[in-house]
Amino acid sequence: MSLDPLGGIEICTLQDSIELAARGHHLDLMYGADGVMRPRFESAGIGLQGPVSFDFDVHRPVRGLASFVGPARWARSRKPDVLWLTRFEHIYWAEALALWSRCPIVCQLHQMPNEYRLSQLRRGVAHFIAVSNFMREAWIGAGLNPDRVSVVSNALPPAEYPRGGLPERATARRRLGIPVDATIVLYYGRIILEKGVGTLLDAWAGLGLSVDQAQLILVGSPSPFGDPSLGRQLRGMDASSIRWFSMQSDVIPFLHAADLVVFPTWLDEGFGRVVIESMATGRPVVASRVGAVPEILSGPMERFLVEPRNSDELGARIRSMLEWRRTEPDLEAKCVKWVDERYSYARHIADLEDELERNRRRGPRITRFG
Repeated sequence: MSLDPLGGIEICTLQDSIELAARGHHLDLMYGADGVMRPRFESAGIGLQGPVSFDFDVHRPVRGLASFVGPARWARSRKPDVLWLTRFEHIYWAEALALWSRCPIVCQLHQMPNEYRLSQLRRGVAHFIAVSNFMREAWIGAGLNPDRVSVVSNALPPAEYPRGGLPERATARRRLGIPVDATIVLYYGRIILEKGVGTLLDAWAGLGLSVDQAQLILVGSPSPFGDPSLGRQLRGMDASSIRWFSMQSDVIPFLHAADLVVFPTWLDEGFGRVVIESMATGRPVVASRVGAVPEILSGPMERFLVEPRNSDELGARIRSMLEWRRTEPDLEAKCVKWVDERYSYARHIADLEDELERNRRRGPRITRFG
């Protein structure tokens, strides 16, 4: 993995590692690229080893094994009790490292199955932890033994995603230079078509809102203006109603500044972390009915789901939510309560710890790999 917050896997890795270390476990992290999260790992007492290349060409195994020797010796010297693999695509390295270190592998499933790694995963992994029921069923459907796949849903450290009311909204908007009175609709994440950014731009254009009524804030990289397809859409729209910010390591100011968050992805998301991050701060989310997202937005929250790639439905749902602070003033509290009750971080960490303990070799040392 990277020490930069490239996505949900890296952020989950950081937060869960810090909490496990606080519970008395010793963790060592083997990373592929350095980054801004290094100080937080180090301040938690987590050992770091890298940068390491996890690439392994099965057609040239001698070269791959030669590059592996140094990291493998380091890992063996740590005497790990369990190897916690957070990216299944690194299974070749993980299996060799576990063999040298004589420890089992527990693989966390954040992503959809990959048939090219499946046979190796079946042989080399002691147990799997899926981040949602959807992800568990996807991997079982691909061929994993159901008895070897548990579910530990993702969750958030509550202190890192504080609720924000109207005072916090005003403060965040002044800090970011965003209009104080307009309704702010927020998208944050990768700026790519597969995440539904084009669908969102179509929906926004169809709303025909003035800049005084509402603004769309896009936060993420790469720039939408650099994508030929998205760039054409943007050039045909009122530029004053849309603002773009590059990828941010801290999204809380943007969440606090927002009134509504959109998650228009086309992909079969393994969880939908954006949804619970937004709701934890008191922001309702309009999201695509794909992957594990309906697990989060179920029951009374199902009304916020829309079909992916349907810009008309997305636009209509956004329009219906623009005045929620006036029409449904208790929705902020409902969103926060929804996450607190269904995605308790204390329960998440306890369940994750139990799975790692149950599959460990001995002692309280964990090596995180990948």
